[in-house]
Amino acid sequence: MDVIDSFDALVELRDNWDAVYAADPEAQYFMSWPWMAGWFKRLRYQWLVLAAKEDDSASYVGFFPLQLRTERARDGAFQNELRTGGGYFAGYAGFLCKPEVQDAVVRAFADYTKRLNWAKLHLENIFASPPRLSTFLEQFSAPEFLTGKMRRPDDGDGIDHDIYVYVNLPGDWEDFLNDRLGAATTRKTARRTLRAIDDASEYHVTNVTAATLERDLQTLLRFWESQWGAKLAARYHPGLPQAMINNFRNMLRCAFEDDALYLPVLWRDDNPIGVQATLIDRKNGALIGMLNGRDLAVKKPAPGFALHLYSIRWAIQNGFAVYDLQTGDFSYKYDFGGLERRVECLLVSTASRRNLRDRLESRSLPVVLARAKALHQAGDLEAALRGCRQILAADPAHAEALSLLRQLDAARQALLPQKLSVAARLHQAGNLAAAEKIYREILDVEPGRFDVRYLLGVICRSSTVMATRSGRSARRSRSIRTSLPRTTIAAWR
Repeated sequence: MDVIDSFDALVELRDNWDAVYAADPEAQYFMSWPWMAGWFKRLRYQWLVLAAKEDDSASYVGFFPLQLRTERARDGAFQNELRTGGGYFAGYAGFLCKPEVQDAVVRAFADYTKRLNWAKLHLENIFASPPRLSTFLEQFSAPEFLTGKMRRPDDGDGIDHDIYVYVNLPGDWEDFLNDRLGAATTRKTARRTLRAIDDASEYHVTNVTAATLERDLQTLLRFWESQWGAKLAARYHPGLPQAMINNFRNMLRCAFEDDALYLPVLWRDDNPIGVQATLIDRKNGALIGMLNGRDLAVKKPAPGFALHLYSIRWAIQNGFAVYDLQTGDFSYKYDFGGLERRVECLLVSTASRRNLRDRLESRSLPVVLARAKALHQAGDLEAALRGCRQILAADPAHAEALSLLRQLDAARQALLPQKLSVAARLHQAGNLAAAEKIYREILDVEPGRFDVRYLLGVICRSSTVMATRSGRSARRSRSIRTSLPRTTIAAWR
């Protein structure tokens, strides 16, 4: 198993990746080299690809792309997470491998993943056959690991986003109209809508070209933002819509460069009223709906319905077998004869909820160092110190972490008189927990401070009395003994 974690190395793998992609019956466009490279090239998080080969001289027979994230746990410690690669907008994620060696390759992926240090492994939109998925998950057994299904964000609209809807396309457009659209009124509306577009007297459709790409993307994303931007900002984060727009634009550009973007624009006279972005998965004979936007003021003809019809007709005319509407059981998808499959998000986590081997992943040390420096600049010395110590636990000779540690020690030393004054006021006011925390921080800098040890002992004694009813007296007694020198304990008695 090799680990690919530089873009130059990923570029060198192009031919090998393409060969495995072509041979893998489970591969889909989101696992293609153009999509994966386009995502990783601009990803602000770290990433890596596990690359499996049968022996040292052979070419690779499998790839497992992953994101490496560094987060802070609830207790303030840094920890690592792995996520399936391909991005937030990859409808399907998983492994690439040659089918004749899939069991060995998938098992090797799992074994090597366990050699990395992480607390959570997110298998988002995992699209793998039951044999592949079970082979992988069997390697993460209890009691060391916990595996479960992750709930997707609830937009409050009652939509099940684990359900993916797709349409099997016949070879003839008339067969689709007669067999898939169902109600006669729907077929009548479909014919009338497309006739109005084909007549081109009031409505017409243009297809994206190199000259119109940026204009068409801007129109699409403007419509999308007007429909979803405020809702997403209010529900999740104010910066989320713009971040999504930036990522949409990036990945649609990548698809266009790969000749894998079908993007029709519906116009009424000289005004665009709808745009639909669809990915072309030639390997699987599928069109994959990715994003659409429309002028919300236009009701007839319904721009979304018109563009779906136009795209389905184009797909049939060009020999595609599947029209994939992806996530969400929205009712309109069944108007086209939609079928269902489930694509879930799974989470494998360590039972301890901490990184394996209680160590940071070595590739994340530069990230933790940068965040520790930022915490230092922000005045959060204790959090910065914790990050520094985690780095040194993984790499005791880390020069930059040692240098930062010396700076933090000096800064903490200078703050001791101020901290002691604050702790004393808290102590006198009866806020024992807050005072205890600061006393311990002071002793972390100067373990020999008798006065602070005495005050901490007083708090521990008071807490011991109060904690007896809740069963914590034994733990507090041990805390007193470790906090005070033997002479102090004797004198106190």
